[in-house]
Amino acid sequence: MSPKPQIRSLKKKPTSPDQTTVSVATEETIEDNPTVAPKQKQKSLTRPPEETAPTTVEGNGDTPPTLDSENNTEPTNDELETDKPIFQAIGTINTKPEEDSTEEGKFFLRLGGKRYSLFIAGYRYQAWLKQMASHPGESLYLRVYPKCLMIPRKPPRIYFQVATWEPENVWEEEPGIFKFRGLWQFVPQVRTPVMSIYRNHNAIDPKGKFKATHIPVLMRRDDESAPFRFNPKIAKEDLPPRWFIQGLFKFIPSRDSFGFSKDLEPPTKEIPWYKKPVKEVPGKMNEKGTENKSEKSSPKKLEKPQKKAKENDND
Repeated sequence: MSPKPQIRSLKKKPTSPDQTTVSVATEETIEDNPTVAPKQKQKSLTRPPEETAPTTVEGNGDTPPTLDSENNTEPTNDELETDKPIFQAIGTINTKPEEDSTEEGKFFLRLGGKRYSLFIAGYRYQAWLKQMASHPGESLYLRVYPKCLMIPRKPPRIYFQVATWEPENVWEEEPGIFKFRGLWQFVPQVRTPVMSIYRNHNAIDPKGKFKATHIPVLMRRDDESAPFRFNPKIAKEDLPPRWFIQGLFKFIPSRDSFGFSKDLEPPTKEIPWYKKPVKEVPGKMNEKGTENKSEKSSPKKLEKPQKKAKENDND
């Protein structure tokens, strides 16, 4: 008898799916199905513009406070153009930054024979130190946010937060020229009018304070616009209008102010949406990321444990 033929079963090896194919298929599925991960898509689409209005720093001390996460939220792409006006304050300075001999890691610049402090955001600080170490004493074009420290009964102090720097001027404005878009008004801390730069409506502030910057300006105009002055004795509907100014200003070190040069757009009463600064109330903690709203405990949450206690007594 002939032996029975042996039948060999071929086991199919499991093939691991190609990671590239899986990732591509997943991306295509997400794009085709708008209901998949809407939060992730929205997060990328609603990213705040690269330049928003800077925050203000006000204190009672004689030295400007150090930068924190609140100031570091300011983006740096100042050439962003939008269909709608935004609050903005930025300019270019050509100078040789110097390190403070008394405080290591602190830098300043000299303009008009005066000394002005420089602050660098945390995410740019290491790159700045490398620049200073490799090219000491080199003149740079700094793209900066103007800041103003207002101390009661003392003149305002101007300082600058560095956004970026280049060996050549790659920006539209000439050195010493600043682009301001803000409200022209008076504030209690100074006698001269200021340009108030509020945080734009899509700004992000981890501390939820949304502080504004008030920059002293020297400006006379022939049109109907005028700096707004609040008067508590006048009814709200009878107060004069507030004007939104968009123009170029030149820094004047001798006056520690910015002088008006020309308009970028005509003055308007239409004010862009902005985040209202949250005032710090002693003993109360404001919820981060909200406007003038503090989280209050719900009365229902307080009643629940009382009801349970009564039920236990009845048992």
